[in-house]
Amino acid sequence: MLSLLGLIFGLGLALASKKLAVKVDPKLDKIHNLLPGTNCGACGEAGCFGFAEAVFTGKSKIDACRSSSDETKERIAEVLGRKLIKDIKKIAVLHCNGGNRVKNKFVYDGIAECRAVNLTLGGQKECFFGCLGFDTCARICPFNAISMGKDGLPLVDKERCRACNKCVKACPKKLFSLIPQAALVYVACLSHDSGKDTQTACPVGCIACGLCQKACKFDAIHIIDNLAIIDYNKCTSCKACVSVCPRKCILVRSS
Repeated sequence: MLSLLGLIFGLGLALASKKLAVKVDPKLDKIHNLLPGTNCGACGEAGCFGFAEAVFTGKSKIDACRSSSDETKERIAEVLGRKLIKDIKKIAVLHCNGGNRVKNKFVYDGIAECRAVNLTLGGQKECFFGCLGFDTCARICPFNAISMGKDGLPLVDKERCRACNKCVKACPKKLFSLIPQAALVYVACLSHDSGKDTQTACPVGCIACGLCQKACKFDAIHIIDNLAIIDYNKCTSCKACVSVCPRKCILVRSS
């Protein structure tokens, strides 16, 4: 009797599994198999299968996968019968150059994590806008593209950086941004304090002197809210702003 019941239930389950099975489009499986399987989440979806579904339904762009090579993206486009539209390649840069040169206003003794430190009076640095130096960005980067330098500042490896935006979101001071990979010049400061206050807190902070704005022949850099801001739609990386900056806070990124 038990054997007979087991056989009946088994057949019932087999029939139910076929009847209620969710049919998956073969293209979805092909896309998923082409993806690297790192499940890094840099695309903004829940793992590689989530990204495959988003691409298949048109919710996400093929180029949004930061781990895939250009060849893989082309193959995914072929599976979908679409043309691959590539975004402008970008790279993460840090808008701070103070590091160990900026003094601490108090001794912090707590969880060594930037977001936690920032909850304590905005961090231990005299410059409220400066890097706290507790390597949260390095730990959160899924591509190991960020490491901490001897000066207490994060270093971005241009070969490994995939512009996944995770460091941008993780930094409590919002010191990271993504700029076009072709752009070589960037402002290594994010202080909106007055020139006098910035000069007191950091030896290499932007004091909004305006010399960079006057030197630029392409109208690509302006002083906005006490800080030099570069318009990358106009910037030609001529480096005129770099040479006139008295604080050396406009840096040239290695090409």
